Amino acid sequence: MAYTVFAEPISTSKATAGKDYLLYVNTGTTEAAPTWTLVGGQRSGDLSRKADEIDASDKTSGGWKATLPGLRSWSIDLESVYLAGDTGAKFLEAAFLNNKQVNIKFEYPDQSYLMGWASLTECSLSTPHDDVATLKGTLSGAGPLSDLKTGGTVLSLIHISEPTRH
Repeated sequence: MAYTVFAEPISTSKATAGKDYLLYVNTGTTEAAPTWTLVGGQRSGDLSRKADEIDASDKTSGGWKATLPGLRSWSIDLESVYLAGDTGAKFLEAAFLNNKQVNIKFEYPDQSYLMGWASLTECSLSTPHDDVATLKGTLSGAGPLSDLKTGGTVLSLIHISEPTRH
């Protein structure tokens, strides 16, 4: 007997899969009319936001340190499988070599997103003999990230086809 309906577990979890978060770069010529290009082969894109600590301790703090938030910063540590000819990866490498900032879009699974300008402060190509080549880098924010924007259509997505497997 074939089953076509399966019971679903009762769960209140709102967990999301990391694979559904994507990084795009604006390969267009303006910020006003961006051409969002997916960085191909993504394995991870870790978004970090932090603030410097300002020591606000004094003699009356009872021996406890007190801190205030200082300057804020953000960065994205990116790792992707190196796909020969990938437009997004080539764009990031060119920006690094030419000391140019890039306009990025960090997209959530529900297509909400954050945008900002960043400098590629690390750009490494790892080529182990027993694994795929990977591109690793750090995008360090140049100013604030935007507020989270809801939904949206990727204006231009360059599709990278999967290799044919035999």
